[in-house]
Amino acid sequence: MNRLQVFSLAWPVTALGPGNRLVLWLAGCGRDCPGCISPEMQPRDAGRPVGVDTLAERILRISLPLAGITVSGGEPFDQAPTLAALLDRLTGARPDWSVIVFTGYLLEALRERADAAGLLARVDILVDGPYLRDIPRNHPLAGSGNQRVHYLTERGTALRGEVEALPVGGMNYGLSGNGDMDMIIGVTSEAQRAPIQASLVLCEKCAGDERQ
Repeated sequence: MNRLQVFSLAWPVTALGPGNRLVLWLAGCGRDCPGCISPEMQPRDAGRPVGVDTLAERILRISLPLAGITVSGGEPFDQAPTLAALLDRLTGARPDWSVIVFTGYLLEALRERADAAGLLARVDILVDGPYLRDIPRNHPLAGSGNQRVHYLTERGTALRGEVEALPVGGMNYGLSGNGDMDMIIGVTSEAQRAPIQASLVLCEKCAGDERQ
């Protein structure tokens, strides 16, 4: 299989790792964690299938200097072999890029899966564990306090200071093709997101009224 089920891409993003990053969100996750930050990405048919070669070529055409790629979702490790192939293409052309991946699985469980080994070998920083809304967050990249941040490579370890200096609750805003603000980017709490999402709904309603 040489296609990924892609939900979205955004760049430059500063809220999901150090530096200006490309963020790739993959679709599909069966965990259904209460309070999930991205429930729209849970269906396995959300987004659209994109070939690895096509996606790599699209990303590598981005002229803006980027520090690396962050992959979230959805559940990236449900598409582990294909994602590993994409990362090979990207880091082969951009060897200075760091790789950060978010997963609901625990690192110990992933190390027991043969299909996950290739992807793990390509990840510099892994954020693992399911989102548990009742456990307060304690790290800029962790949505809840049970989630752990693993520095898996020398490159990842070298970035630890920059990662831990990121603001907790930092956000970017994603724009659709028509300029509407339609995506909150970052590891945020429900309390942070709620007023912003309400404002977005109100803005969309106002824009709709103006078009009528």
